[in-house]
Amino acid sequence: MADLIENQCENIDELEYIKKMKLFDKSEIKNIAKQLEEYETKIQSHTTCKEDYLKYITYEMDLLKRVKQRKEKLGITQQSDTESPIIKKVNSLYQKATIKFQDDLRFWMAYMKFRKQLRLTNNISRLIEKMIEIHKNKQECWIIVARWQIEENKNLQKAKQDLLKGLRLNPTSQHLYSEIFQLILNETETTDELAVVLERAQVVYQQAFKQIKDVTFIIKLLEITTKHKNTEKLQDLIIGDLLKDYSYKPQVWDTMARRELAGFTYDPDGEDDHSMEVDETELNVMRRRINFCNKVYQTAVKRLKTEIMWTLYINCLTEINQDLSSLPNFKRKILKNALMQGHQSKKLQDKQYWYWIKILENDKKDENLKDKLYQVLCYATDALPQNVDFWKDKLRHLISVNKNDLFITEFNKATKILGNKALPLWKIKLLYTQAKYSNKVEEIYLAGMKEAVEISREMKPAYIKWVVLTKGIQIARHIYNELSVKIPFCLELHKEMAEIELIQPDICKQNARRPHEMATSQFGKTNTEVWINFIEFEMKYGEPHKVSDIHHRAVKTLEATYSDSFISAFNIIQTNTN
Repeated sequence: MADLIENQCENIDELEYIKKMKLFDKSEIKNIAKQLEEYETKIQSHTTCKEDYLKYITYEMDLLKRVKQRKEKLGITQQSDTESPIIKKVNSLYQKATIKFQDDLRFWMAYMKFRKQLRLTNNISRLIEKMIEIHKNKQECWIIVARWQIEENKNLQKAKQDLLKGLRLNPTSQHLYSEIFQLILNETETTDELAVVLERAQVVYQQAFKQIKDVTFIIKLLEITTKHKNTEKLQDLIIGDLLKDYSYKPQVWDTMARRELAGFTYDPDGEDDHSMEVDETELNVMRRRINFCNKVYQTAVKRLKTEIMWTLYINCLTEINQDLSSLPNFKRKILKNALMQGHQSKKLQDKQYWYWIKILENDKKDENLKDKLYQVLCYATDALPQNVDFWKDKLRHLISVNKNDLFITEFNKATKILGNKALPLWKIKLLYTQAKYSNKVEEIYLAGMKEAVEISREMKPAYIKWVVLTKGIQIARHIYNELSVKIPFCLELHKEMAEIELIQPDICKQNARRPHEMATSQFGKTNTEVWINFIEFEMKYGEPHKVSDIHHRAVKTLEATYSDSFISAFNIIQTNTN
């Protein structure tokens, strides 16, 4: 009861404050009072939830923003609002939320942010202590505390102590290890006691390596180390551990190779064979780095022999080849060699073959380009025979170089391998035949219609259309009558013939009706569209009095699950007609 009285007093103070400022009219104040009452009722309820508090706080913050905007608009000099009832109310809501929902770290974080924004830094230390007491097993809590110590109190030492305390309670927290490791290494830029700082960093790293068995995390620590000067020995220590415990991981070798490319060397014995001459040019430096990078990858693919390792290798060389403004021939040569080795090892993926093809297509200076391109296309179809796109590219290439016999050989080989997925190849062959051997086009259609249903159902309607254009409607009707009853039945054939009949100068109702009869006969049990199409034909071109008969047949023929949708579609037609 005391809480309720206190909250009501707070709201009265808040409203009196708003009225006294004369920034809002009576209607606005009435609405504000109503909103405050509604929010207050919700948080006083036994069923109050986090969302009620969040919405209440959001409303209060928005109200504070409106107050400031009105002051600016009216030219009122801005004064500190830290003692305003609105601020006090928000503060009170956060206090209550952190008590009622103390397990939710979001309220604590939002409360700290709120006080920081308004420079209400007093008592934040106590707030932090309470938060730590409740959330000591949450790594985010210690990160927040440490950053507060650094940003607000400028106390680096206390931040490190807090992070170490957090680590003792959360010994496998990657985030905490990263934070304190970064914090210690930052000191290498400003301290005179470099050796001491590096020793501390090494201790933290070794503890992290012992506690966390995650190669990605250890590589992250290496990347942090690399960003700081005078850390070469620590870098070598980390790399040595990676090679010792994680040499079976592709990421380790990828990291090693990319470090060579960036100019970082692994030299555990102090015998650097990467030393450069004083007058070595920039191009020579680049060439040497790429060479050393390539050597690491070569070692890696021999040891691991996995597709992932080859992918990382090719990806890196591909990135290098994005910039050909310098050493273009050298870069391309290394990449082509790697691609060939990857193919021979049967470890390339489709995108790598595509890149290989693209390289060759862009190499206009190569006199043997066409032969090399065909060879790589053969490599691709041999390695990934189910990839339709590689076969398409190979056939198009053979067309471009006028290799008809080879085109037929490869087409037959491809269609045998791809089976029912070979439709795109049949389309290429049709276009090619139409362009060069028009007298053999029908032969292709007839062959295609004997293939799997996925191919024949596309070839049949295309064939009947071709017959109409080349031999006339009478022959097309004769051929349609033969094809329409051959299994597997083809709905697309009926649709095509129906359209052909309707574009004739003189529409013959009997011939135009036949495709609809065949479609409903063969597909009428599970396809409502064929019945609707039939009905629309009779209404527009045929004999409208037959519609009721077709409707009756449809309802009788369609399986139960399709009847309702047919009736709905039919009713729409009737409505639109009337």
